[in-house]
Formats: sequence, structure tokens, C-alpha cells
Amino acid sequence: MHGYSTDSDEKRIVPLFLAGLAIALAWMSSNLLATEHFSMPWWMDAPSSMFFYGMLYALFDRRLWRHPLTRKLGLVKTPNLAGRWQGYLTSSFDNHAKRYDLCVQIVQSWTQISVSLSTATSASWSCVAVIQVSDPDGVALIYQYENQPLADATRTMHIHFGTAMLRVSDGNKLTGDYYAGRDRGTFGRISCCRLPRTIKQALGALRPRLSSSSSHQ
Repeated sequence: MHGYSTDSDEKRIVPLFLAGLAIALAWMSSNLLATEHFSMPWWMDAPSSMFFYGMLYALFDRRLWRHPLTRKLGLVKTPNLAGRWQGYLTSSFDNHAKRYDLCVQIVQSWTQISVSLSTATSASWSCVAVIQVSDPDGVALIYQYENQPLADATRTMHIHFGTAMLRVSDGNKLTGDYYAGRDRGTFGRISCCRLPRTIKQALGALRPRLSSSSSHQ
């Protein structure tokens, strides 16, 4: 995973909110220890505001930012794009005559993201990314990627860099364009939908069974 930027002001607001909460927790814990007449050993400092801030920041980055309450409070505007997406792409290589099946896997926290896209002939991984939330046309995911052809790909394919700009619609659809870089010079259209969580869980539960059955063959 790598960091990503956003045009939302939450990157300034959330740290201040967490800092204030950390100070409050440190004050409460200090008063509680004093009330219980408990003194920390000389080699151990009492829970400090920095300790609570680090704990809260890590928890927010991994989990809390996804909670609906953070969005109701206006703390987070960045959409949660994590999940498995399936769809197709078209390419100028064949004048957009054919749809090529693709699978996109997005892993995301509040501060980091990874976008991997695979087709029957190649796989790509994001290098840098931007999520725009204030665009009048809607939320957009823009990222630069490195593409690597698979072993059985045609000889004309080679490692290259490219850029993709995808719009988010209905929360579970990604559509947009990509450009494959000047040395390859192709461009096209990407369209995919996020798989429901229930389907992903079913596939995850089925995988161990398939592995077990294959081991007995």
C-alpha cells in the first residue's frame, strides 16, 4: 500500500479532533489513578496524551474512519472504495471492438491505498493515487499504475506506466478512462462494479473446501 492525497479538509480536522480527545483521555486517566491512590512505577510513565493520540490515530486509520458516525459528524468525506470489483475494459488497440474482462482489488485505509487490476493478459499496480471528493462531477479516483504483461501475453506487450481516472457512482460503480503511456500509446474505457460483501464471504468460505478436496485427489 502507498499513501494517497485528497482535496477534503479532513486531513487537517481529524488530527485536531483526535488530539483533543487524547488530551481528555489522558486527563481522565490521571484523575482516575489519583482517585484510586495508585502510583505508576518510576520506570513507567502514566498514560500520556501522546500515548492516547497514537492509539486513537492507529485505530481511526484502520477502522473508525469507515464508521457511519464519522461521516454524520462531518469528520470524513473520503469514500471507502475497498473491496473486489469486476467488470471490463475496452482498448484503442482494437478500436474498442472487444470487451476484456477485468478484476480490480482495492485495499484502503484512511491514509493508504492499493489498486491492483488484472486481466487475462496483464496485471497492474498503483504507484500514486488521488481521491477527489469536491469535484462537481462526483467523486473520482485518479491513480498512476505500472502494468506488467503475463508470460503468455503477446510479444507486443511490455512493462509500461499509465494513468486511470475513474468516477464513483451509486457507491458501487467505477467508470472512467485510462491512458497507457507514451511508449505504448493506447487508451480505453474501464467499467466495473463492486462485489457484495456476502459474495466475497461465500467465496472465502468456499476456498478452504476447494483446497481440501484438491489435496485428496
